[in-house]
Amino acid sequence: MKEMRKKLNEIIYISRVTQVTKKRLRIIFSVILSNTTVILDILIILYFAYIITGETTENTYIIFFVEKIYLLPLIILFRYASNFIEKMNIISLQLQVEKNLRVYLIKEVYKKGNYSIADATFYINTLSGHVGFFYGAFTAFLNSTVQIIIYSAFLLTTSTEIILIFAGGGLVLFFPTRKLLRLGRKYMHESWINAQQTGRDVQRVVENIFLIKILGTSESEISRYEKTTQLLQDSQLKNQAYGITNSLMPNFITVFTISILFIFTNLTKVVTLEFLGVTLRLVQTVGALNTSLNMMINSQIHLSKFIELENNKLIERSEYYLVEKNLSQSIELSGIDFKYFRSDEYIFEDLNINFYKNKHTVITGPNGSGKSTLLGIISKIFYPEKGSVKINSNKIGYVGVTPLIINSTLRENFLYGNEAIKSDEEIEKLMKEFELFNEDEKGLDTVVDSKSLSSGQMQKISFIRSLLADTELLLLDESTSNLDTETKDLIFKILEEKAITIINSTHNKDDFKYDYHVNISYSNGKRNIDYL
Repeated sequence: MKEMRKKLNEIIYISRVTQVTKKRLRIIFSVILSNTTVILDILIILYFAYIITGETTENTYIIFFVEKIYLLPLIILFRYASNFIEKMNIISLQLQVEKNLRVYLIKEVYKKGNYSIADATFYINTLSGHVGFFYGAFTAFLNSTVQIIIYSAFLLTTSTEIILIFAGGGLVLFFPTRKLLRLGRKYMHESWINAQQTGRDVQRVVENIFLIKILGTSESEISRYEKTTQLLQDSQLKNQAYGITNSLMPNFITVFTISILFIFTNLTKVVTLEFLGVTLRLVQTVGALNTSLNMMINSQIHLSKFIELENNKLIERSEYYLVEKNLSQSIELSGIDFKYFRSDEYIFEDLNINFYKNKHTVITGPNGSGKSTLLGIISKIFYPEKGSVKINSNKIGYVGVTPLIINSTLRENFLYGNEAIKSDEEIEKLMKEFELFNEDEKGLDTVVDSKSLSSGQMQKISFIRSLLADTELLLLDESTSNLDTETKDLIFKILEEKAITIINSTHNKDDFKYDYHVNISYSNGKRNIDYL
């Protein structure tokens, strides 16, 4: 009971998060339409039974309808129209929930920042789809439940003894149904784990494609991915097999039992054509009920994972990030605790560090030590669990190892994200200062992309973009690792003349003239930060 209450609370919470209005009304509308279809199905069965046998029930209202044969085409038309509207209503609801959740999740990924590409892609694209899918499964479950009640009520009015036998058979079916549902859930959980691993394997290849090709390890990487996808396929196949078995079992057992009874008993003298037709529709609906239960249980795993993601949700703290113009330092970090999503290891614990105003500080440390993470915390890309950041300016520039170049004009590339008004003369002056094109000068309306520029030119554009934004704090993350010595010297000669704070994450501190050196060391699972 406690577990059921927990699941219900999860559903209610996620329902609020979706921000889709009138969900209850749309689900109720779908149930009404679906069960209108049931009543029409019974009428259609009675019509055909009357046409074939010339007999009908003693119910006055049913006789009134059935004897008016000309209504049959209209009833069939109305039945399929109701069915179409009901299905489109739920599909529309599912897609709207999925869309709203995608927008909601990408906002959370953007705000918190501590997600891997694989996790972010999986949660935004796949998880949102499965949560939307839950609403369709839940509506199908309600539809099937009410349909079973209606079919059973009709059958009780025709043959109480036989329907009681069927009810006993339903109780017998309960136990294998429960077992199959549990097995389906088990393999859905395995599918979830394997699907996430396939995403990580793809990310691993994409992020390291140069190294993989150069070292000739592509076959082992492909083999690794093939094994993961095989595990995913196996778990999905088993989940589907148990779900299909659960769906087909009631219909198979009922039809098989009726066929045996017809052969070896005098059932044909007791059962009417309409009773048989409605009974078959009843057991089909029981199969549909099992299918919807399987779908709900499958989706429940994704609802639980959504709650896990919500527990990582950004909780705004007004005192966390403060811009203080009169701050004596450029940056003050106090008591910072930070770890990535789904990781038990803290990158930083109780981190306290200051950076001096208008000085060039290099940050060194081995791969994985947290250099880039530190820049992310300073720039508010990453949001720590504890601690505070004080900064003397919100005019922050960033240049990473991979420059951002958009397929557009040089002017738009220089002014991307810049709210300040800059004249062409200011831009052209910096282009000459940085020797962007040397002799082959290009106008600001020249269209460029990452293929028409050299790596040095792309990095120069990134530095020019930062300076045009009147940057007072410039964050560099291996920003010159792909540049030759002459280009590095030119860029930093220009930067030395600017009154800006530079924090430079690098593996090669000797390539720069700097004022301060911060080193991040990693030993025994802890990171130590030292001024050298």
